[in-house]
Parts: sequence; C-alpha cells; structure tokens
Amino acid sequence: MLAELQAPDSTGGIALAYATGMRNAILPLFLSILFFACDDGEPTRPTDGTVKVWESCVWDGQVTFELCESDLQCSWNGICSPVCEDIGDCPVFEGFDNDCVIMEGKKICKPLCNAAKQCPETGAEPLHCLDGYCIGST
Repeated sequence: MLAELQAPDSTGGIALAYATGMRNAILPLFLSILFFACDDGEPTRPTDGTVKVWESCVWDGQVTFELCESDLQCSWNGICSPVCEDIGDCPVFEGFDNDCVIMEGKKICKPLCNAAKQCPETGAEPLHCLDGYCIGST
C-alpha cells in the first residue's frame, strides 16, 4: 500500500512535510478556537435583589420577582418599579404624570403615557405605551 511506503513526516503529496513543532502547536490552537466558538455568549442571570429601578426583571422570558432590589417591585410588565404610598413618592419625569397602583400587595409607580402616546426616558429599559400606561417590552 502507498501509505506504508511513505515516510512518517510525509504529507503524501507535493506539499512539504510539517515540522514536529508545528504538529504539536495545531492541537492547542484548534481546541482554543473550538472553546471560543462554542461559547454561546448568553448573559448570566443577575443575582437576586440586584436589578435596579426601571430595569428589566425578566429572565428567560419569565417575569422573575426576586431579581429587583429590595425597595423595588417587579411589575407584571417586567420592569423593577419604585414602591410608593401615593403619587408624591414617584419619580418625576418632565411632561409625564405617574400613578401609584397596587401590584402584588404593594403600591408601585407607573408612568402614564402623554397625549402623543409616548413614554419617558428612564435611563434603563425603554418603555412603550399600552392602555395609557408606560410598560416594559414584556
């Protein structure tokens, strides 16, 4: 057979033979490329109680109430909202009104849409208008 007649460092064709050092370098290079290619890049879940105001409390498509900081409440639309006793406790967004509504036994701040059905910029998750309230994307 032809393969039995070839020298151990032969490529079997017209290409030059690989040096032993080159053969040893290929495997670690291949494994490192494979490792980075297999990294799916998915974010890790935030630690419970670490999600800040107006940020999303949705993980893997599920509203996860435990993610919000202790003085916040994860709302049914997936946003960590401030807790309030009345409207005066809610943050003020210029050109927008708030409502203090009951959610899971606590009152939370919910910004209201303006006349043009726009929502305030909170510096976190973008909000959109639905039924007069500004809600998260969930």
